[in-house]
Amino acid sequence: MFKSEFHRQYLSLFGYDYAKGAKELGVSERQIRRYLKAGKASKPVEKLLNIIYRGYLPDFGPWSDCKISIHDHTMSTPWGGVRASDVQLVHRYKWSARESEGMYKKLKEQNKTQDQYLSDLQTQLLDIIGEISERTGS
Repeated sequence: MFKSEFHRQYLSLFGYDYAKGAKELGVSERQIRRYLKAGKASKPVEKLLNIIYRGYLPDFGPWSDCKISIHDHTMSTPWGGVRASDVQLVHRYKWSARESEGMYKKLKEQNKTQDQYLSDLQTQLLDIIGEISERTGS
């Protein structure tokens, strides 16, 4: 269906709106039609289209699977979409997680002696039940 990666990216971004694509890429509509017919463009135009398609993210490393949409301005990742507000509040999420973890560790430390007491109590109760069952023969 697609002649090349350039063709696929162009149609994904601009569809068949040659005027919009030409304006965005800085070439004429006629030149866009030629590029699409040939399935390739000049290196600078291909690189620019790739940058726009990727949403100004690098196309290597962990960013290679991510893309920023020019339509709704969300970042698509392999795990779903991310809004700008999510990225802006990530420091708050991390702070909240650290605070919750700290409270959990503090509570766990405070109840450590109580856990030991309950464990000892359970052992004593099991010993008593064992003695009763031996005496009654059940």
